Amino acid sequence: MRMKRALLALLLLAGCSHPRPVLYPDERLKASGEEAAKADVDLCLGEAKAYLKANPAKRVARRTARGGVFGAVLGAVFGAFTGNYRRAVAEGAAVGAAAGLLHGAYEAGSPDEIQRAYTQRCLAEKGWSVIGWK
Repeated sequence: MRMKRALLALLLLAGCSHPRPVLYPDERLKASGEEAAKADVDLCLGEAKAYLKANPAKRVARRTARGGVFGAVLGAVFGAFTGNYRRAVAEGAAVGAAAGLLHGAYEAGSPDEIQRAYTQRCLAEKGWSVIGWK
């Protein structure tokens, strides 16, 4: 029961983190102020999400499935050494699926490369310089 609660907490935390662009502290930022910068960042992030129409649940499911298959393959290899294929494959698939689920949940919370590129270009067109994501 504790394991299920811990896994749920990790998934919720991973789903809540949303990296945002960090703007270069140049004259544009000094002249416009933090509020104007935040408004433009929010606008560009919103446009990027609308453009991509991303569905994070599909990415999480895909990573979970890939992790399960990868774990099952590793379990089969381990089973060759121990002689207990069924148990090794089942355990490998379970561990692989759990790792894939956590990785997928983490990835779902961060913008993919297209979303980042779209957001950075949108901000550049508005005169902002992005130096990274945080």
